[in-house]
Amino acid sequence: MNTRRRFVMLMPWVPLAGVSLLAACSDKAPPPAASPATAPAPAPSPAAVADTTAPTTASAPTLVSPSDPQAQTLGYVPMSSQADATKYKAHAASQNCGNCVLYAGKAGEASGPCPLFAGRLVSAEGWCSAWAKKA
Repeated sequence: MNTRRRFVMLMPWVPLAGVSLLAACSDKAPPPAASPATAPAPAPSPAAVADTTAPTTASAPTLVSPSDPQAQTLGYVPMSSQADATKYKAHAASQNCGNCVLYAGKAGEASGPCPLFAGRLVSAEGWCSAWAKKA
C-alpha cells in the first residue's frame, strides 16, 4: 500500500475478508443452502377444523410439597400450626395462606395459587415466612 488512495479503495473489502477468514476457521458446519420455495399446503376442510377445536384437558396444578426446595427455603408448611416456632418467631397462630396478601385463591377454597410457587397451589391453611397481612 503505497498510497492513501489505494488504501481507501481497499477498505470496504477488509471487513468481508475478515468475516470470510473467521468463517473458514470455524468448527461449525456451514448453514444449509436455501431450499426452493414449496407450494402452500391446501386449506383444511371445515370438518377437519371442527374436529381439532375440541377442548383439551390441561394438567391441573399440584399442591406444593413441604419437601420442595423452595418450600423448605421459605419454611412452607401445609398447616399453619406446624410452623417451626423456634425458627420463625414472627409466626402467629392466626396467620395462614388464606389471609396472606400473596394468596390468590378465592375465599373458602381449600387451596389456591401463590406467586412464590408459580404454577402450583398452596393450602389455604398453610403458612410460609413470606406471609404478609391482607389489607
